[in-house]
Amino acid sequence: MELTKNITLGIYLPGETSIHRLDPRTKIIATTLLIILLLFIRSYEAYGVFFIFTAAIIYFAGIPPRFALCGLKPMLPVLILMWVFQLFLYSTPDAEVLFSWFIFTATDTGLHMGNMITLRVLFLFTVTTMLTLTTSIVSLTDGLESLLNPLRKIGLPSQELVMTMVIALRFVLILAEELDKIVKAQMARGVAFDRGNFIQKTRKIFPVFLPLFINAFKRAEELIVAMEARSYSGGKGRTKMKTLHMGRVDLAAGGIMILYAALMVFILFSVSPRI
Repeated sequence: MELTKNITLGIYLPGETSIHRLDPRTKIIATTLLIILLLFIRSYEAYGVFFIFTAAIIYFAGIPPRFALCGLKPMLPVLILMWVFQLFLYSTPDAEVLFSWFIFTATDTGLHMGNMITLRVLFLFTVTTMLTLTTSIVSLTDGLESLLNPLRKIGLPSQELVMTMVIALRFVLILAEELDKIVKAQMARGVAFDRGNFIQKTRKIFPVFLPLFINAFKRAEELIVAMEARSYSGGKGRTKMKTLHMGRVDLAAGGIMILYAALMVFILFSVSPRI
């Protein structure tokens, strides 16, 4: 029962592709722009164009599509449940009834809303995962600090904020590994997580989370002690070993993103949404 093999968020795959060589600030800004565009998509045509662009990013980054998408596997039960809720609970006055069962009624607008939200979550996860797969933690930290550095003038501790975000990102994989160890230990003691109905399986999972949270707090305390032992006092006065520079490839990527954003805006305004 491998739990960590499907965790891709926070993992970095080294490479020499043009996507890998981009300045981290370029990739962060591009990812933010893609996320903003996702929030306004309301049609299948726009999602089709978004899919083509995302597939092109995966191809030019040299990331195996199967590996880039395997992180979606743990999310499938939640996505299916979310889709079902939208199908039966969302409706409009002029909605067409697809079918009814007991007290549940499925409408065409509910089906459309369920599809839109599911696709949005899938693409949101894929775009975010591609950022971490092609950018090391050090580069990601430097890029975020550089972008948020102007906010220091208004009193926002940008370096501490970025440090917290990066540590939280790393803890995703660490907690997944801890969960995998706890589950294997329980299975060695005779607990069968794959037997029984849904309720029985759920009851077997609850005792796993107690040692998981205990280990999480223990690791956090060890990290605090280690940072204090190294006299960490925040970002004030800290220098960088490497200075970020944007080159021609970043300018080319910026131009491509502007053209793509213009195309998406045209599609968003030209295609009438169903909801």
